Amino acid sequence: MSSPVFDALSAVLIVCGALLALSSSIGLARFRDTVSRMHAVAKPQTLGLILTVTGAIMRIVGLTDSGPEEKGDIGVLLLIIAFTLITAPVIAQRVGRIARKERLYDKKALSRDDTADK
Repeated sequence: MSSPVFDALSAVLIVCGALLALSSSIGLARFRDTVSRMHAVAKPQTLGLILTVTGAIMRIVGLTDSGPEEKGDIGVLLLIIAFTLITAPVIAQRVGRIARKERLYDKKALSRDDTADK
């Protein structure tokens, strides 16, 4: 048996997370240069994953007849969130540096170029 409040909260979080992940994939397909694509993927996809996993956690918490197996799943889901928050910014920063080094960006799309020769 599960609580209707937790079920509703879980559904809202999962749908919001899925919509953010969808917007991330649309941005990946529509933007033209590497830096724009990286920004479209890194931000909403990370938040979408966090919302979706939080929705799954709410679903587990709402179970009234859960055992230790279900409670152990919460720890794994929290580890997924932690590893995402640790690795996503590092990967985005590395991709940005490689894109800048190999000139895989549109100079006209930049509002300011701090690396330009003066």
